[in-house]
Formats: sequence, C-alpha cells, structure tokens
Amino acid sequence: MNPLFKLAAAVVAGSLLAGCGGDNFTGAYRFKSPNSERTMVLNVHGDEAEIFGQEGAEGRIKPLVKMKVSVKGEKLLLDDVNGTERLALKRNVDERSLDCLNCKVLGIKDETLWKFDPKGPYDVEQMLKDQARKDEEALNAKMQKMQEQILEDAKRGQAAAKLGPYEGEWVYQRVSKQDPLSIMTILRKSQIKQWSFNFESMDRLSQMNPGFEVTDTGLKIGTEPKAHLYTLSADKKSLSCVDCPQPQRWAKADPNKDLSDRHYARQMAGRP
Repeated sequence: MNPLFKLAAAVVAGSLLAGCGGDNFTGAYRFKSPNSERTMVLNVHGDEAEIFGQEGAEGRIKPLVKMKVSVKGEKLLLDDVNGTERLALKRNVDERSLDCLNCKVLGIKDETLWKFDPKGPYDVEQMLKDQARKDEEALNAKMQKMQEQILEDAKRGQAAAKLGPYEGEWVYQRVSKQDPLSIMTILRKSQIKQWSFNFESMDRLSQMNPGFEVTDTGLKIGTEPKAHLYTLSADKKSLSCVDCPQPQRWAKADPNKDLSDRHYARQMAGRP
C-alpha cells in the first residue's frame, strides 16, 4: 500500500474514534464572583451534576441546583431536574476548565470561566452529612458550655453572699515603678472586678472578673492553680496575700472619694 494512503487512512480512523468517544467532563469546576464571598462549584459525575455554593472560612456548602448531564459534540449540556433551564458549556483552551456559553440563566455573565478543580468530583451527600455532624457537635459543645456557665454563675452567686466583710474599692500597693495602677471592687451584687492601668498615662491594660471563694481562713481570688488567699487586717482597711511569691497588699479606698480622680488613685497606689 502506498505510504501516503496509509497515513491518510490512519488519520481518518483516528478522527472517527475521537468523534465516537467525545469529551469526558467528569470533575469539579469553580467560579467566584468578584462581588460575592460565595464560590459556586459545578460538580459533574457521570450523567448527573449539581451546583453548590461554598463560603466562609470553614467552606460551608449549600446545594443550589441538581442537573442531568448530556454531551453534544463539544458541548456539555446541563438540564435542571426541577425546571426547564439548560446550561451549556464548552472546554476552555486550557483543555481543563470550562467556558460557560449561557450563564445568564444563573444570573452571571456569559463566557464566564469555571476553573478546573483537581480535587473533584465531590461526594456532596457525604459533605452535607459531615457538615451536619460538625454543626451538631458545635451545638452540643455550646449547650454544654452554657450549662457550665449557669452552674458557675450559681456558684458565684452563693459565694457572693459571703463577701460582706470584704466589700469596697481596693487599690494595689505598688512596690516598684514598673507596677501598674490596679483597682479591685468587691461587692456582693457585682462580685469581684479588677482593672489595671498604666500608672502615668492611665491607659487601660486589662480588665477581668476573677473567680473567688470565701473560706474560713480568708478570701481566695483567682482560679486554681493560680488562686491566692487574702486575709483582712484587723481594721479591715487592707487585704494581704498569704501565699503569693512576692508580698502583695491592697488598701481600701475612702468610700467618700472617687477613684476616677487620677490624683487620688495614684496617691492610694503609691510612688515607690
């Protein structure tokens, strides 16, 4: 046989085979609008496909539409199983992504590029199950935390009834120039609150509502293992830490004066 004839026959045969095989569009393709936080994912598997939305740092998914798949020539045709809309796409020049031919049916521009996602196709049903399981676990954890908080609040309320001897506004007695100005209020109604300020500028450094416990030996402030025991002086004008690594003392402010007066607050804290 003439070599040129053999080559021509081979080309024709190859073309026929390619025409019979068609393109396999199985996979996942992504589109993200510049004006939206949601990414749309086209998920094609066999003769079925769906579009789902994915958004947020956790990548939460929301099914949008299910479609039937058909291929005509070089076009991927997707028919809405619950409607009459048909989406038409073709392979992009990169031979991986897809160009949408009539994406106006989705409310976006025609010729929109759906970028190939090498992780697809996805098992959307399993993804939804996993998402529901995580939501349930998060809800259970939230409910447990709420129950623990209710118990803690009840416990603090019972302990607050014993705060009477310690009620008042207290100022930490500074022992070095680096120490902040620290103020603590102890009231049965509002329990214990602490604030810390830069001594010179009075900028707030911290604020907290520490745990506490009134015992036979004194007032424990803080949460174990960092709780410390404080005892009240005989004149009830100072609180001293019994088990702190360094000496720590709080002086009771004059109830007739206001600690928002910076001069008075600094005077109470001292200038070592």
